[in-house]
Amino acid sequence: MANVNLRAEGPTEFDQIWGVRANYFACFIADHDASLARVDPLLIELCRLRMAQILGCDFAFSCRYAPAVAAGLDEAKIANISSYPNSPLFTPRERACIEFAEQFSMQSSSISDSDVERLLEHIDPETLIYFVKALSVTDQLLRGTVAFGITPGTTAPASLAQFVSAPSADAPLAVG
Repeated sequence: MANVNLRAEGPTEFDQIWGVRANYFACFIADHDASLARVDPLLIELCRLRMAQILGCDFAFSCRYAPAVAAGLDEAKIANISSYPNSPLFTPRERACIEFAEQFSMQSSSISDSDVERLLEHIDPETLIYFVKALSVTDQLLRGTVAFGITPGTTAPASLAQFVSAPSADAPLAVG
């Protein structure tokens, strides 16, 4: 149960809590959706879920970014996300992006020029700009959801139109 008493009308706890400031949230979600749409959907979903593990956002595992699912992201890969550095399921590009996302979520101020240079071995400079923006809105949404204590639901929130329910939303993955 969420830590927030004031709620708006909505089909899910997520919609009810974020919907209290409907105009703000509509602007935020529009920016969120546009930011995610500018990057590879598989990469941003892998990063979103790894960041959720690090931040303790169980809610994030109750839904999947639909464009990533459509692009072929499967649950086996998601189940191994904490093992990405050594798992053969992940490409060098995915590893580099997830590693950068980890650092972004733990302490973005410690990202160095050499960290960026390592990432630029796998993505071009323009993509880097869009990728960092997508990480930023993802981080904001995850942290807010954790702060509000929003629990996993059985359906994807209506306000997250680009997301679908996860096949098994019961058990969040452990942080590895």
